[in-house]
Amino acid sequence: MTRVCVVGAGPAGLVSTKTLAGAGLEVDCFELSAMIGGHWVFDNPNGRSAVYRSIHTNTTLAMSRLSDFEMPSEWPTFPSHEQVREWWESYVDHFGFRDRIHLETEVVRAHPLEPAGWRVELRRTADGALREERYDALLACTGSYWHPRLPDLPGAFEGDVLHTLRYRDPKRPVDVSGKRVVVVGIGNTGCEIACEIAKAGAASVDLSARSGNWIMPKYRNGRPMAESAPMAHPCDPVPAGLRLLPARLRRFVFERMGALMFRRMFGERMRRFEALGLPPPPKSPLAKRGTIADGLLDAMERGAIRARPAIEGLEGRAVRYADGETAPMDIVIYATGFHLRYPYLPTDLVDTGDDDLRLFMGTMHPERRDLFVIGVSRPTGAFWPIAEVHARFATALLGGDYAPPGPRRVRARARPILGGQSFNPALFGLEVREELRRGARRARRDGSATSAEPARRP
Repeated sequence: MTRVCVVGAGPAGLVSTKTLAGAGLEVDCFELSAMIGGHWVFDNPNGRSAVYRSIHTNTTLAMSRLSDFEMPSEWPTFPSHEQVREWWESYVDHFGFRDRIHLETEVVRAHPLEPAGWRVELRRTADGALREERYDALLACTGSYWHPRLPDLPGAFEGDVLHTLRYRDPKRPVDVSGKRVVVVGIGNTGCEIACEIAKAGAASVDLSARSGNWIMPKYRNGRPMAESAPMAHPCDPVPAGLRLLPARLRRFVFERMGALMFRRMFGERMRRFEALGLPPPPKSPLAKRGTIADGLLDAMERGAIRARPAIEGLEGRAVRYADGETAPMDIVIYATGFHLRYPYLPTDLVDTGDDDLRLFMGTMHPERRDLFVIGVSRPTGAFWPIAEVHARFATALLGGDYAPPGPRRVRARARPILGGQSFNPALFGLEVREELRRGARRARRDGSATSAEPARRP
């Protein structure tokens, strides 16, 4: 029996463990924390959760569902982090794989073996006890929202400085009441936190942006904006006209159509943002993952939040902006994203120095059939269904139902998972299903999908 190591019991690790176990594979899921849920555990003891008290999903119930497990229909359209955590707990219990999850266990190092397989060093956090296990394959499910990226700015700041990884609410870890605050970054988190602290009594709130982005509301004409975005889930049907096209051409056609639709719906809104001082967005609304922010435009037009350019330097209790203005400031909050890091994997095999990886079908390492990265992507929709697609792909390969093309084809088809354009979930789901069908034919022809011998316990 193939033995699989899953690293992390956040959403990606949970869907992977369930999918692998459901296919009859032997799987162990190791989680550093004392609880499951990963990023969605508020104040997670492992220190790697960026969830703040007021956060809700930016994707609807329908967009966030898994193929065989939906969120309760009576829940709000955008669930809270408490509800998300409850949902994942119920997911584990519903499919009965809690015994496969080993909490408070750190994967210290994973050593690749030749021609395949892994020697995995484990540490029990309670007492530091070490042990080793052998596995046929490894699924890296530790996500991309835990290692903060901070800009390297000249000078020094004498006020409070924090990354959004540490932000919990307007009073933790610092009280913003009566303070002058600058939030750096206009992604989802930066815009939401700027709105929250403006309402909480900050003396002033600047929103600093180095580059522009399309900023869209959660609701449009009283209904979730996502209902205007076609094919937002990997299980959504793809129109026959698109299905008949080659994958690259269908992506091109849909991106052109989607970009046109979003420009028509939100072009005027973006011109209002520009008039308020934000940088112009990319020409195509699909060039990068858009920002979802409901109250930002209103707050800026009321003067509660002021758009500012990039910060070029820090000067004691002030910041210097790119336009030459120096503004007195008490708190700097960096909403500048996260580095992609896998400290338990060898850097010569998994080099994330540029915060990206080139993977086959968004998940498989192009040099190994026994290493997968799950759930790291830039979809125009929810992450969790994409993680499920990745997990199904890995499971098909490891279970012998799928064989990838030859090494040269795999390398040629490997693509960046974060640096490219955002992608449509339904088109991606269709592309993976098509590849699985091709790979199933290869597996039947070759008689075997993998080259690894089953690992034995040391």
